Amino acid sequence: MVNKGKVALRFLMATGFVMTSAGIYVANPGMGWAAPADQEVSKQAKEGLSIFESVTKTNTNLTGWQIKGKGKLADTVEGILLTSDPQENVMAISETVSEDFIYEADVMIKDMQADATLLFRSNEDGWGSYMLQIVPNAGMIRLRDASDGEGKLKEERKVTIKAGEIYHLKVKAEGSSLKVYWDNEYKPLIEVQDDAYRTGKLGLNVWNGSVLFQNIFVSDLKGNLGAVVTNKGQWQPNINGKKGMAVNQMKSQQIYNKQAADFVYEGNLSLRPDSVAALAFRSSADGTKGYEAALTKEGNQVRVSLTKANGTTIASSQHTYPSQAGAKHHVEIKARGNRIQVFLDGYTPAAIDLTDKTYTDGYAGIVVKQGTAYFQDTYVTDASNYYSEKYRPQYHYTPIRGSASDPNGLVYFEGEYHLFHQDGGTWAHSVSKDMLNWKRLPIALPWNDHGHVWSGSAVADLTNASGLFGDSGGKGLIGYYTSYNPDGPNGNQRIGLAYSKDQGRTWEYSKTRPMVIENPGDNGGEPGGWDFRDPKVIRDNDNNRWVMVVSGGDHIRFFTSTNLLDWTLTDSWGYGDYVRGGVWECPDLLQLSVDGTSQKKWVLMISTGANSKTGGSDAEYFVGHLTADGKFVNDNPAGKVLRTDFGKEFYASMSFSNMPDHRSVMMAWMTNWDYPFAFPTSHWKGVLSIPREVSLVTTKDGIQLAQSPIKELGSLRSQLYSTANKEVIPSSQNLLKGVTSGAYEIEAEVEIPAGSQVSEFGFNVRVGGSQKT
Repeated sequence: MVNKGKVALRFLMATGFVMTSAGIYVANPGMGWAAPADQEVSKQAKEGLSIFESVTKTNTNLTGWQIKGKGKLADTVEGILLTSDPQENVMAISETVSEDFIYEADVMIKDMQADATLLFRSNEDGWGSYMLQIVPNAGMIRLRDASDGEGKLKEERKVTIKAGEIYHLKVKAEGSSLKVYWDNEYKPLIEVQDDAYRTGKLGLNVWNGSVLFQNIFVSDLKGNLGAVVTNKGQWQPNINGKKGMAVNQMKSQQIYNKQAADFVYEGNLSLRPDSVAALAFRSSADGTKGYEAALTKEGNQVRVSLTKANGTTIASSQHTYPSQAGAKHHVEIKARGNRIQVFLDGYTPAAIDLTDKTYTDGYAGIVVKQGTAYFQDTYVTDASNYYSEKYRPQYHYTPIRGSASDPNGLVYFEGEYHLFHQDGGTWAHSVSKDMLNWKRLPIALPWNDHGHVWSGSAVADLTNASGLFGDSGGKGLIGYYTSYNPDGPNGNQRIGLAYSKDQGRTWEYSKTRPMVIENPGDNGGEPGGWDFRDPKVIRDNDNNRWVMVVSGGDHIRFFTSTNLLDWTLTDSWGYGDYVRGGVWECPDLLQLSVDGTSQKKWVLMISTGANSKTGGSDAEYFVGHLTADGKFVNDNPAGKVLRTDFGKEFYASMSFSNMPDHRSVMMAWMTNWDYPFAFPTSHWKGVLSIPREVSLVTTKDGIQLAQSPIKELGSLRSQLYSTANKEVIPSSQNLLKGVTSGAYEIEAEVEIPAGSQVSEFGFNVRVGGSQKT
């Protein structure tokens, strides 16, 4: 039995009710007195049933719901059904507090007379807040200050609303910036600046009827750490993940129920100035024991240390690492037995590498020891499962999680190779020193205000030709990407620009030149709706310029520039007899020597989507030269097809820019458009080809592309078995009996004796059960 009197008393104390001779009034701290409680308090509140510890049937990450006003809440499998009394307001206000966030929900209009509202940055009673309302009867959405009055925020937009339909409502709040998104539109329908409220609770409101709310979410920490078992200090969901604040020299700490002994623990951390934050591991459930891999923000640098939960420092990094304002730092902890390694931002060697046996297993968590920090994408993987899942290749690039399709922005800079690739319309990012061992970094180019970030390329601006790097040593990286606006005709594909001043760790979208080339349309056609994507930029030293090639659907467009910002169209190439069906996309352009001599040729590569005329996905190349005025001239006649690869699983190939020693190396997406989203893998999808070094050789059929695995692959080999001078006949014992390996290479010399009648020879590999290759 619930003691209703005690529950009601706790509620009254928690929400600031005061008993007076006139009845119950609501104390609204900082906002004066609210209306009499008989206008504010729900039937449940009067009965002492106002606090809902959790909503279990509705899909939401908000907790601790309270009902205010006149009406009722029903937690159903279809969602939260919030029903007000006639001509009254009812509010469901959660205990979840946030200042900067994305808050969204699916809303089913049950009653055209009922207004449905998302409350945010709200006080206790909901009347000191922002209200994002669907007003079905008026056919509009409205963003308003709940307190109303002269000079208060009130923005309205007309929309089409029908009873029984489900609409997606979303608000993005960052500081004074408020953006409202309607249904599935990418561009905000309302965009205003207002600073009446900077933080507060999240909730729902209905006036005069019933509304069903489902999938009610606020942006929060993503990862696999599980449920919180210990929560100390101040934490809030935030647009950047989980925000933690250390108050009065007391650290804030969340320990989760994810346990591991040997593991890889990854997470992204952002720190405010003079802050200290950490990933906790091998921790006790209460957080008093265990390790903490901590970052200390020191101006525009950050230092790594390994401490115990009691504050004892075990080790600190020998040097600091760059930390721009707003930088997201990727921390990777590898713990196996007594060895603990802590990597930061993909730099090698490890910032911390030592042996310590104080703690051998335990829980994972997040900690803010000083100041304010944000955590995102926290994942723990058992060491035994790390890159060892079924179907996971061992020396081809695959993402630890997420998706990999088109390689983007391959570039060498300051001793590192940068690999970007498509992952849901963003640029995922990894770095390597040898093109084989990759360290994953946070998403480099997420969706932005202009749209999704599709494929493109990157260059190293070593002379500050762009003028973007005057304050960062006169050099940096520039990325050119396809901006795809889901609201525009065919995405209104345009060429956007981003850049990095800190060795590719932090990327900014240009504010002064966000788009460097607008969609020109087809030849003479209307601009905006034509395929126009996948920019590849390369340096043309012979003509002291930069060259960009862009897919134009059924042709390739050439542009030139001297400053990497202003581009001039010089050629539209590939019409007429070149068209075989299928879109031309993901072009690459590189200059290669012929037979290792001083003679050079330009090679243009393309990929074509699955098409009957090309036999499925295809990769082709053309050999020729560039004229002084920027036109491409093919050495071969139109219709002569030179295939980059004879399999279907080689798509969107791209070469590294700015490679040392005049090498040319390319990688490709190792799949095709017949089945790109049906892989039988979990948590990750997609594989890239091994890096291939390319050159041009003269053959009887003319100059053609030659490819070979990069020499660095040799560093992965170790001898497993060898034998010599063995004769093999059908009845011979298996020379390789007992030799097993997950990944291996076989080299052999085979001689067929004179007069032998052998008709078949080779190797059986991956033999097991009734299967073999």
